[in-house]
Amino acid sequence: MRRFLILAALATGLVACQKQGEASKAPLAIPPRPAAAQGSLVLVGTLQPLPSELPANDLYKYAYVAKYTVDTVVEGTFAAKEILVAHYDPRTPRSGIQDEQKGNVGGDVTGLQPGDRHYLVLRPLDSAWTGAIEDDFPQDRSSRWWASWTNGI
Repeated sequence: MRRFLILAALATGLVACQKQGEASKAPLAIPPRPAAAQGSLVLVGTLQPLPSELPANDLYKYAYVAKYTVDTVVEGTFAAKEILVAHYDPRTPRSGIQDEQKGNVGGDVTGLQPGDRHYLVLRPLDSAWTGAIEDDFPQDRSSRWWASWTNGI
C-alpha cells in the first residue's frame, strides 16, 4: 500500500509539472477590442528605440511617429514586419487626455518606452489627424497609422 501511495504521489507531481509547462506555452492573451476604439487594423507590436526625444507638450499638441515591430496582427491585413504609428500627445497618459482628443484616443499606456509591447487599434493617420506631426522617418515612405487605442501587454 505504501508503494502505491508513493507511485500515486509521483504521478500526481508529474501531471502537475506537465500542466504547468503547458500553461507557460499558452498563446498571448489578446484583450477584446474596446468598443470606443475606431480602427481598421488591430495588432500587437514591440516599440523600437525612439529616434529622438519627445518634444515638450506645453506649446502645441502634436502626434509623434514611432516605429514598431509587428508581433501579431489581430484584425485586418498587414504584411510588413514594421509599422509607423503616430501617438497623440505621447507625454500624457492615455487616460489623462482631457482635451478635444478625449474619446478619440484611449488605452492604459502612460508613456512610450522602447521594448514595450502594445496592443494597438489603428486607423490611417490622414483619416484621424491634421495637426502637427513629429516624424523622424522622412526617408520611409510607408503609411503612417494613428493609434486610437494603446494598451500595454
